[in-house]
Amino acid sequence: MKKMILFVIDSLHPVVLGRILSEGNAPALRFLSDHGTYIDRVISSFPTMTPVATSSMITGSWPDRHGVPGFIWYNEEIRRIVDYGATPRSVLKIGPEKVLRNLLIKLNEEHLNSDVPTLYEKLEAGGYSAGNVNFFMHRAKHPYRAKIPLLLNLATGFRLTEAEVSGPSHMTLGQLIHPPFSGRAQAYPRGVCNRFGFNDLFSGKIAAQLVHEKKQPDFMVVYFSDNDKYSHQHGPLRTGPSIERADQQVASVLDEFGSWEKALDENVIIVTGDHAQSIVGLGREYLIDLDCALKSFKRLKATEEASGIDKEIAICPNERMAFIYFLQSENEILTDVVGILAKDSRNAQIAWKVSDNRYCVLQGGSEKQLFFSRIGPYQDVYGQGWSFEGDLSVVDAQVTGEQKVQFGKFPDAFTRLISALEARSGKRVVVSAASGYEYLAAGGPIHPGGGSHGSLEEEDSTVPMIVAGMSIGLDHLRIIDLFPMILKHFGL
Repeated sequence: MKKMILFVIDSLHPVVLGRILSEGNAPALRFLSDHGTYIDRVISSFPTMTPVATSSMITGSWPDRHGVPGFIWYNEEIRRIVDYGATPRSVLKIGPEKVLRNLLIKLNEEHLNSDVPTLYEKLEAGGYSAGNVNFFMHRAKHPYRAKIPLLLNLATGFRLTEAEVSGPSHMTLGQLIHPPFSGRAQAYPRGVCNRFGFNDLFSGKIAAQLVHEKKQPDFMVVYFSDNDKYSHQHGPLRTGPSIERADQQVASVLDEFGSWEKALDENVIIVTGDHAQSIVGLGREYLIDLDCALKSFKRLKATEEASGIDKEIAICPNERMAFIYFLQSENEILTDVVGILAKDSRNAQIAWKVSDNRYCVLQGGSEKQLFFSRIGPYQDVYGQGWSFEGDLSVVDAQVTGEQKVQFGKFPDAFTRLISALEARSGKRVVVSAASGYEYLAAGGPIHPGGGSHGSLEEEDSTVPMIVAGMSIGLDHLRIIDLFPMILKHFGL
């Protein structure tokens, strides 16, 4: 049976990848595309944030099952806001130690639902070896001791010098968990200037070395993070140079097999992204200031614990999407919060749970509203059943022949909205920004004139995928479909 390598390029935009493939500027990806299947529309999670999307990829489930709601979210169990380090300012405010614990330990060991198995756990329980190279979702049965670099130790006041984490039979997390390649530690780009090994060159070198030393596991995820930062800075449609550099790392791994043809003879190779990005306008008007809009409510700060009745809401911005959690008197506050948000046409969707299996979504700046429920006479392309009443244009949907509901610029909108509203406990409203806009609130990053993501909109939500070495068998792909595709290849 062939081994499998999954390359994940953060913020991979289908338009840009399609263009550089046609121009011949990404020879390794072009080779894989020519010898496999290229899909330009695979639907990501909502919100389209890396911890959410990668959790969906590695568990085959949406956030209502895997339990990771966003990059910033409110944890009702501890009554605090969880932030995985969205901005340097928020890291300093919350404290480097807490942020590092959230990202390195709690994300996998506590926040990711322990009742939902990861791909690594399923494969290794089935007798296969699995590997992880710099992919932040890594929970499995093998214990690892992550050694925190000196500069990070200084930042945490030496309160977190080591960390116990779990992973598959092979795991690399930058220079925190480095494979035992004797005498080669300094050959990899390390240190603060190289994000402590969390960069594309480091990922490529590790993956290539595993192949070179005949240590390649049966299944291996290799994560390339650089394109996300490049896209935020330069805009998603200008990411050609960044994707081409990721292509060079893919090529370096293929080269270790002696020829690219031999690499495909021995492996199934998949290339995809976690989400894409869209362009944000340059002016101040493209920032939706939630702190200002909801200033009449007592808001929980990132450093506070919700206790008593002194706080009313927690605002958790996720770039082009945001959660507004209700900490008390939900029914009273809900109407007022929704009323404020509904006046702003920059809010494409404002959604909340009405009752069991009943949800409402409004369109900002209009009178349009829509109620929807799971189970009903209308089916979407994924075979999911729905019932609804109201204006379908709120989610750019329409009913076609034989009671089929078809979504336009907000793909799989009903499922994805529900998954955000049902992710863990806590009552909330979710808002998704219109094209070109981004949410401004304490703790959240902004990218005026650059790229951003998070929203329900197609451009944030659609990634390309190249599958070489096996057939796919599905017409409409979502990132959660990777999980059963990979298990099926291994006969599980």
